[in-house]
Amino acid sequence: MNINFGRIREKFLQSKKYWIKLNTIIAKSPEEVEKDLDLQLISERIFEILSQIVLDICTHIISQSEESAPQNYSDCIKKLGKIGIIEQETSVKLISLIKMRNIVVHQYGDIDYNLLLQGLKDLHHDYIQFENEILSWINTIEDN
Repeated sequence: MNINFGRIREKFLQSKKYWIKLNTIIAKSPEEVEKDLDLQLISERIFEILSQIVLDICTHIISQSEESAPQNYSDCIKKLGKIGIIEQETSVKLISLIKMRNIVVHQYGDIDYNLLLQGLKDLHHDYIQFENEILSWINTIEDN
C-alpha cells in the first residue's frame, strides 16, 4: 500500500475548524434549526464537509489497497470495515451517515431538519470514532 498518511492527518486537522460551530448547532433544538435559515445552511454545509472528509480518506485508503474498486461510497466504507481498518460497527454507522449526506448534497427533497440535527449529533460521535480508528491503524503501521 502506498497510502499518504500525512494527507490523512491533514484532512483530520482541517476538520477541527468546524467543531466549534458543530457543537453550537447540536446544542440547538430542532425547532430553532427549522426556523433559522442560517442555521440550516450551516448545518447542511458542516454535514457535507465532514462526511466528505470521511469519504476522501476512505477512497484514498481503498484506492491504495488490494481491494477491488468500490461500487459506491457505501461500498467504500464497507471495504474499510471488511479489511479491519475500522470496526464493523463504525462502518455500519458511517454508511447511514453517507446516505444522509447524499440527501443533503443532492437535495433529493425537502430536508427534515429534525433528522439532519440528529445526523449531526451522530456524525459528531461517529466522526471522532472514525478518526480514532484510522489514526490508531496508521500508528500501528508506522510503528512496524
